[in-house]
Amino acid sequence: MLVQKSPFIVVAEPNTKPHFKIVNRTGRADKDVLSFLLDLLASDRSPETIKSYAFGLCAWFNFLHSRTKSWQTARSQDLRDYVLHLRDANNPYRVRRRPNSPEPGSANLQTGKPSLGPGYKLSTINHRLSVIQSFYDFQHHAGTIASDIVRLDRPRIGHHNPLEPWPLRRRGPYRQRTQKRVPRGLSDALWDNIFDNLQCDRDRAILCLLTSSGSRAQELLNMKGADIDWGGQRVQLICKGTRQENWVGASPEFFRWLAAYLTKRSQLTAKSPLWVTLRKPERSMKYTALRAIFTRINHKIGTNVTAHDFRHTCALRLAADPKISLVDIQTHLRHRHITTTERYLVAHPDEVIKRLQAHQAKKPLPKISNNTWKYDSADLGLLLGKEGANQ
Repeated sequence: MLVQKSPFIVVAEPNTKPHFKIVNRTGRADKDVLSFLLDLLASDRSPETIKSYAFGLCAWFNFLHSRTKSWQTARSQDLRDYVLHLRDANNPYRVRRRPNSPEPGSANLQTGKPSLGPGYKLSTINHRLSVIQSFYDFQHHAGTIASDIVRLDRPRIGHHNPLEPWPLRRRGPYRQRTQKRVPRGLSDALWDNIFDNLQCDRDRAILCLLTSSGSRAQELLNMKGADIDWGGQRVQLICKGTRQENWVGASPEFFRWLAAYLTKRSQLTAKSPLWVTLRKPERSMKYTALRAIFTRINHKIGTNVTAHDFRHTCALRLAADPKISLVDIQTHLRHRHITTTERYLVAHPDEVIKRLQAHQAKKPLPKISNNTWKYDSADLGLLLGKEGANQ
């Protein structure tokens, strides 16, 4: 059970449908809310999506309860106040317990990536709005509510040509203006420093796989013994969203460290999980265990890297190779649209500054000359004589 000190909480029930429910303090679930979550499950949404929607709705219900309202009686003004509350409130999951934790929002000296701020990210606010919009749209079409009591109308664009840029459109009500994300790749020196400070062969194999295959965290954790092709030097990943099984290439270093890791764990079968915990009894690795690997590294060498940074590093390394086409990078990273892959063709600001500084250092400084005025030779002759005027 996932417990919150609030009127509404989210409980996890893996053996029932849906896998996550929103209940009040008495343990009862609203049948209309439960119907919405079941509709997500019937629409082939992943359990992670249902969990995200459940927590988003739970936060909305708790905010309305603080204003002595229910979701049936909410209005657009309540949604406006909710957005203003999220813009100013502190995120309880961002509480730093270690005394040497960096200041919120401060940039790391090694990675250049800022630490998470104390509040909610603008993308989080937009996600909450999307959850609320889909919830009220469902209730309106189901006939639970007479009209759209919370209106978040936004123009929709269908059948977009991927070869053409997205047209400009007006932002929806209360939508936050988010900045364009810059890929955050790691330098070779920093990558080597992280690799040298890993504690076991399992972690070294994971790092090599993240960098060479560009796998996402959940794609890596879902791997089984049958997903390794030793002869073809490739691995099979279940892609995010589409859940398609794709074979991608991996580096020889990964297979070398994987072989060393497999000699220290129980026998690997075709259906057994590839990554297991180091502590006995062995259990399948979850995201918490994967995140703990980088938490230890960050605490040891003073960085703030995440598992997804190595996917960006893989993409930037491939984009820097002129022999690899953009379509090859799209296929390797398993991007649905090539426009997503194009973001890695943008030069990183820090790298541009370094190249320009190196260029300016090689260029000789120009001589400063002032030709706007000069002394009259006759006047110099009167003052200094002919010999002094000629010098």
